[in-house]
Amino acid sequence: MLKYENNIIFVDLIEGYITMLREHNHQATLSRVAISVLLALGSTLAFGSNDDPFFDLDLQEVLNLEITSVSKKPQTVSRAAAAVFVITSDDIRRSGASSIPELLRMAPGIQVGQISNNTWGVSSRGMDGRFTNKLLVLVDGRSIYTPTFSGVYWDVQDTVLADIERIEVIRGPGAAIWGANAVNGVINIITKSAAATQGGLVEASAGSSDRGTGSVRYGGKVGEIGHWRLYAKGFEREGSLVESTGARGNDFWQQQRVGFRTDLTPSGRDAVTVQGDFYEGRSGESAFLNKLSAPYNILTGTTQTVSGGNLLGRWQRDLSATDSFTVQGYFDHTKRDWPAHVNEVRTTYDVDFQYRTKRLSGHDLVIGAAYRLSEDEMSASYTGIPSNTLQFSTFIPASSSTSLYSVFIQDDISLLPKELVLTLGTKLEHNDYSGLEHQPNAKLLWTPSETTTLWGSAARAVRTPSRIDAGGMVNQTVLPPFTSRNPLNLPVLITAQGRVETETVVAYEAGWKQRITPTLSTDLALFHNRYTDLRTGLFGTAVCQPSGTPVSTFCFLAPGQTYVQQPTSGGNLAVGQSYGMELSADWRVRPDLRFQFAWTELRIRMKEEPSAFTTDREGSTPKHQLGLRMAWNPRSDIDVDLWLRHVSKLPLIAEGVPTVPAYNEADIRLAWRPSKDLELALIGRNLLHKRHKEFASELLDVQQMQIERAVMGRLSWKF
Repeated sequence: MLKYENNIIFVDLIEGYITMLREHNHQATLSRVAISVLLALGSTLAFGSNDDPFFDLDLQEVLNLEITSVSKKPQTVSRAAAAVFVITSDDIRRSGASSIPELLRMAPGIQVGQISNNTWGVSSRGMDGRFTNKLLVLVDGRSIYTPTFSGVYWDVQDTVLADIERIEVIRGPGAAIWGANAVNGVINIITKSAAATQGGLVEASAGSSDRGTGSVRYGGKVGEIGHWRLYAKGFEREGSLVESTGARGNDFWQQQRVGFRTDLTPSGRDAVTVQGDFYEGRSGESAFLNKLSAPYNILTGTTQTVSGGNLLGRWQRDLSATDSFTVQGYFDHTKRDWPAHVNEVRTTYDVDFQYRTKRLSGHDLVIGAAYRLSEDEMSASYTGIPSNTLQFSTFIPASSSTSLYSVFIQDDISLLPKELVLTLGTKLEHNDYSGLEHQPNAKLLWTPSETTTLWGSAARAVRTPSRIDAGGMVNQTVLPPFTSRNPLNLPVLITAQGRVETETVVAYEAGWKQRITPTLSTDLALFHNRYTDLRTGLFGTAVCQPSGTPVSTFCFLAPGQTYVQQPTSGGNLAVGQSYGMELSADWRVRPDLRFQFAWTELRIRMKEEPSAFTTDREGSTPKHQLGLRMAWNPRSDIDVDLWLRHVSKLPLIAEGVPTVPAYNEADIRLAWRPSKDLELALIGRNLLHKRHKEFASELLDVQQMQIERAVMGRLSWKF
């Protein structure tokens, strides 16, 4: 076996990696690449193992990792009666990911499909879409779920990834604590304290699709009472490929942001945090634009401009050994000029109070109250597009102000100390769209030993109407005349309008967490969800315009008619159910070698009333997902990371969207630290295919894109 000296191993690994890329251009498969990687790893085993652990947490520490998103109070993963997965800072560093949606692929039960270079569909337990409306996402407790379309604008959710402490991913309802829209899950992105980011950090990367990314962060002390940090980040990325032509698309992405955080402890009982961010950027989209005159549908490159800022403050105080409270408030202001969709300005004010007491024997009680005000202004956007282009969405009224009031209570009742805990809670929430909503929850946690946890839960959660649901109209598409879908001599405009009410889920879950050996643990979650009052569309009577006469009277033959309008009305005429299994395993083979496995099975069934169609497609979510990650340190200064994943096909994202085939993919990261403060990494993503399709917009508003294989180099320097 060859013996390597000094840092020659890193050079050889890179050479082998490049050779692998050349050899597996189009014909690469999951197994062939895995074999290639294992052969490369085998040639370095002359180093042997190292007795020192190389990961940020050992297995026991992972199971005892403190989380807060399940119950709004500190508790360990093993003591949480929920399907929870934690993406740690070490997972983030070793993933090689450059965006938050890419990181979320690690969690079982989370579906991530990239639509273009700057847009994703991200969902929990199904019902995926560009705007997934049943998943609540937060950053340090600040909601980034937009009420405009119900979902998350993932293109503006970013920070220095090295400053993320962990991402807590909870599958299943979290509404009893977090409120409406936490239907199928909650994701809370938690950044590091200022004390944990002292000194300087510079990161830079570039590659085949990344024209350049750079960030700088510096932290210092505030006398003897606290710490602070500042950061700045910017990036520019190329567009991906148009599926139909293979040409470079218009979906470029560039953005700049700055931010700060200050953590103060003015006394032994108080902790104060103040943090904020500001960003601005541009991103492209290959959009299908609709017209009422020939050629009716045109593909045009459009450019969105975005900007925004937020300011958050939090005060925590320990009143006694048993009592504490937290007050948090934030201000969030965003602007988005989205051609042919909307020119949106939104301002959100939010304040939240919670009180925790353990003074009653056998009880751990948390109560809270919150208020949120959301103000918006909506207008048409014709930026860079013809003036006679139809807008996809129209909001009525053009501006609105909505308020949300809520109170919650949750009690952990120890039936058997340290062994059996019953949790009861509910949230009462009043919003301007649907009035008062109640969202109860009941959980039972049994820990018969230090290595075994069994739990079960039942919960109710709601998805409240979005701004477009409650007062908007959508121009979906225009069907040209004399075509297979429209035999008339006039174009047909399909529109959607109507008031959608609250959607409801009742969810049942059960789970088993087991530390099988000191180096192997598993986590199994089973669930069954029953949905009622799901959003639907219902076709109405087609009419000629401008006369408004029904088409059934052959008005399209009359002079002066310019198009036919086919209206659809929104409603809540569907029910559904989903059930599935999520399994994850963590195996620390040796102190320098770790494997993580994730397996998801999901089935969804929908039933609509006659003539109605649901907007939550059964075929928009993969039935099977498998993931295997390997982290290996052949030496203390070298990381070798391999990530293999399988995603089954998507048969029907939306009408008119072709099936997305199943795919296998592999990512590799090779890193070398010539000194403790400097790291150089080579990252390969999507290595099994030159390009592949992952997802498509259910809105039919953008061209279908393919995601390319990418190679990138990254430098990280601490000072």
